[in-house]
Amino acid sequence: MTRMNLGRYAIDYQEAVNVLLNDKTWKRDFTVYPIIFLYRHYIELKLKEIILHSWEFLKISRPFPEGHKVYELWNICRNCLIEIDKQVDPGFAQSREYVEQITVAYDALQADINRFAEIDPDSQHFRYPVDKHGNPITIDNKLLAKLQRELPELVKRISYNLDGISTGIYTILQDKYDGLSQS
Repeated sequence: MTRMNLGRYAIDYQEAVNVLLNDKTWKRDFTVYPIIFLYRHYIELKLKEIILHSWEFLKISRPFPEGHKVYELWNICRNCLIEIDKQVDPGFAQSREYVEQITVAYDALQADINRFAEIDPDSQHFRYPVDKHGNPITIDNKLLAKLQRELPELVKRISYNLDGISTGIYTILQDKYDGLSQS
């Protein structure tokens, strides 16, 4: 599997979201749709980047991860991260304290990703006003209004965690290649 720079694409989507969120003139009623779509795409790309780098580190050969369901992509990602922890430092990864800390952190990130995905489980609601069959897409307005209030903080937490995980995986992968080149 070749290395891909999904991270650069993800960052571009994230930066577009930040511009919209920081623009004090944005009209929440209309701009929320592209904001959610752009940020959702950032999450999807970041998860796929982490998965691909994890698979590369773990020497797993699989086709490019398909689909848009971020909660499913997170589950793949989480399993890879746990396996990487075991391989990088088996003693540390097996310590009860570490396992508890990482479980709490992963559970919190999963809750945030699931919260974000609640209103658009398969990335259809904010791309088009109709589904694949031409039927109008309805959005739960109460849930959307609540998410709009929560969006800036939710975006910040998810970004912080995914960016940190991505940097960590990239560093571990680079260390692996540096070690192989010195052998």
